[in-house]
Amino acid sequence: MSDPTRDLVDYTLSLGVAELGEAGLHQAKRRLLDTLGCALGAYTAPATKIARSLAPRVTDGPTARIIGSLAPTTLEMAAFVNGVMIRYLDFNDTYRTLDGAHPSDNFSAVLAVAESLDATARDFLVALTIAYEVQCRFVDCIPLNAHGWDMPISGAIASALACGRLLGMDAQQLGHAVAIAAVSNICTYQSRAGELSMWKGGASANGARQGVFAALLAERGMTGPSEVFEGEYGLWPQTIGKSCELRGFARQGGKFAIAQSNIKQFPVKDSLQLPAATAIDLHGKFPPERITRITIETYQSAYKGAAADPEFWAPKTRETADHSMPFCVAVGVLDGAITTETFRLGRYLDPDVNDLIGKCKVEVVEAYTRAAPGIRNCRVTVTSDDGQSVDAHRKLSLQDIERGLSDDELLAKFDDLTAQVLSPDQRARLLDVVWHIDGLPRIRRLVDLLMV
Repeated sequence: MSDPTRDLVDYTLSLGVAELGEAGLHQAKRRLLDTLGCALGAYTAPATKIARSLAPRVTDGPTARIIGSLAPTTLEMAAFVNGVMIRYLDFNDTYRTLDGAHPSDNFSAVLAVAESLDATARDFLVALTIAYEVQCRFVDCIPLNAHGWDMPISGAIASALACGRLLGMDAQQLGHAVAIAAVSNICTYQSRAGELSMWKGGASANGARQGVFAALLAERGMTGPSEVFEGEYGLWPQTIGKSCELRGFARQGGKFAIAQSNIKQFPVKDSLQLPAATAIDLHGKFPPERITRITIETYQSAYKGAAADPEFWAPKTRETADHSMPFCVAVGVLDGAITTETFRLGRYLDPDVNDLIGKCKVEVVEAYTRAAPGIRNCRVTVTSDDGQSVDAHRKLSLQDIERGLSDDELLAKFDDLTAQVLSPDQRARLLDVVWHIDGLPRIRRLVDLLMV
């Protein structure tokens, strides 16, 4: 079995921008635009304000700016504050195969270090691609969630490697950065169980912050522990109890993870994108007061992460609501839409929504479970008081996810997210820079445009 640290370091050092090709670059730009929209859309969120209040204003030494205010702060705090904004709405992209993660959570770490170095946009895009590739191959190969561990474990490692690439670190330094990030950030899945809190969105931002810190320490000569994956107390035995191999890193001509992630249509959990769309198909079929039952047929992992806990049946926080299958289906049937405004207005607390949640039943279909995650199925059946029923059935394949939103749909999402904080002229200038970012001499020019 190959050595994970060596494989990660070799890939980080060897990937070149030419390997992405025009298609890969376009997909990277799409994720960049989507991530910026999510961050700007959460500029005034409560969690953002808390994080921003802790960021010291720094004028000496390496600095990076906070999206929205453009206040200079430390690289670690820029990664954290910007990461909280990116993740808060639960609208940034996801990647799910054996496990699950939000690979754009690493964007804040990569941007902070790239800006501090006045890096070229192409160097930034390569580093971002490395971060996506590393975290998503963890998702393909290592079932951390199933053993009770959370995505910032791989996120901190991905961020450390991407930042190390920007910093020009050699193989030895990168190995130490991996070691420091790996042993210091073993976090539990409790962040996503029971009644969910603001930390659901803060955990991965902290992983990005810790990835930056690990890279900066290793660059300056800090050494990390040995055998961080396979050692007696290493990552594998402490989390999943057996040795694993990371594989599948994309090279030229292959499918890069940055082109495979799921750009969300709705601001809800990845496994709820399909139930949300299916429920919306049934909006208006019966007057709400006549609905007596809603049956939701789904697959096991979607049920476990969005309907198994009692808190999902009576959400008290927005974080629980955007992870609740009964809520998403009920509000989809009632309102015919699920947007950021749905959560800003606290629809999860409204009597009509909770009344309909009480009429929902979730059934796990074995055939759907066997087909997932390659083919995801959801069927929703609404029954009225006279015994009539109507249903909707949707499927989502990995190919559908890769195809994702069209560029026009992505632009509409970006406009919706940024309409309250950017003027039309600001949006136009930012869009022009994003679509042509591979020709941008310095990434700071992009950050300059992120003032609200």
